[in-house]
Amino acid sequence: MKNPNPPPSRPSAAGKEPPAGMAPPRKSRWGPPPPGVAGDKAAPSTSARRTPTPTPTRTADSRRHPGAPHAPAPHARNPGSQAVALRPQARPQPPAVETPPPQPYGFHNLDRRVMPLADGTVRTYFALPPDYSFEPVPLPPLPHRLLPRAAPDLWPPPLHLQMPPHEARRKHPAEQDEGFARHPKQPRLDEPHQPPPHAKVDGHALRRAFLKYAKMLNESSAQRRSYLEGGRVPCLACGRSSKDFADVHGLVMHAYNPPNADSLVDHLGLHKALCVLMGWDYTKVPENFKGYQSLPSDLVQASREDLIVWPPTVIIHNTSTGRKKDGRLEGLGNKEMDKKMTELGFSGGKSKSLYGKEGHMGLTLIKFANNSSGLKEAERLAEYLERQDRGRIGWSRAHASRSVDSDQNPLLVETDTRTAEKKRILYGYLAIASDLDELDSDSRKRASLQSRREFDPNE
Repeated sequence: MKNPNPPPSRPSAAGKEPPAGMAPPRKSRWGPPPPGVAGDKAAPSTSARRTPTPTPTRTADSRRHPGAPHAPAPHARNPGSQAVALRPQARPQPPAVETPPPQPYGFHNLDRRVMPLADGTVRTYFALPPDYSFEPVPLPPLPHRLLPRAAPDLWPPPLHLQMPPHEARRKHPAEQDEGFARHPKQPRLDEPHQPPPHAKVDGHALRRAFLKYAKMLNESSAQRRSYLEGGRVPCLACGRSSKDFADVHGLVMHAYNPPNADSLVDHLGLHKALCVLMGWDYTKVPENFKGYQSLPSDLVQASREDLIVWPPTVIIHNTSTGRKKDGRLEGLGNKEMDKKMTELGFSGGKSKSLYGKEGHMGLTLIKFANNSSGLKEAERLAEYLERQDRGRIGWSRAHASRSVDSDQNPLLVETDTRTAEKKRILYGYLAIASDLDELDSDSRKRASLQSRREFDPNE
């Protein structure tokens, strides 16, 4: 028995057509719609559909939504609502301001310049001419939002600070009796300024104390060396032991601020003598710092050479002439030295040759009168020896070469060209505080120190 409803025959692949009344399915989601879709007025024929037609170029939006018209601008769902009115409106953007282009600079605007260097070479460079006219470039105007705004009014001051303006003015000396009178200054109730205790010290007493302790510090080389080495040293003014001071700085602090006001002059004199000996600046306050210990070397030497032995004394070296038969040294005596000084043109001095256990020590002291004339004569003799390169520096150089036989040493002995006689070369210098240990005990005991800058002939 045959099926009354046989299945429809399948068309061939070339002639596949959808049934009538049904839209053909789309081949691609984004492809063009097939013909015969609802909405088309008339379906094209099969022959016309088979004819290939060029595909037009579409934009990105048309490709995504083919056949869709351009979407209109969005509108508010409820334009009349209050929320829409409160929304911030977009501010209109100000027009762009064009900045004028910079001035054209080129090599035609530059000048070639030459600069000589220290090594003799020449360096070339380019620069604008000095008379080049620079035209100012106008700046673009500021936008309205960047313009300064008026500040709000300040809060008024409190009532207790609101004072009526004073209409009176200060009186001028050239005007009449106008204005208001000024109140007189109130007297100060604090105590008057008290000067420091150091300012009340007598200058003459302080100088005498300084010279006294300067001599005590230089009387022996061992004592002077103990202070220069910076160890524990005692206080010569009050007798406190060296256990109380760790170093010379502690002693200087103690001398500048003594515990007893009665010994202020002695301690200040010791303070100055210590600073001169150590090469420090005694004019600076030594409290809580050591900046006073920095002093130039030339000032240190000048402050030390200012203290001379008094009465003025010139120390003459190399006055020994040889040894006797018994082995003792012999040299120029007092009368021979006086005669030699007179031959050199220096009078007024009194010679004193020094002797030791082995005889003549080769050292002679020339003492002058303890007044201004004696000081001038002693300085003249010392300057004469210094000009001959036979002063303090010359003697230190000759003394270092004493290992050579003294009779053959050209720094100690010279030969007379006329008589062929050998003579001793004399060296000498003005005695200062550091030369006290070279004097004999009697001369050291009778001598004192004097400052050449502060010398007072009336004392």
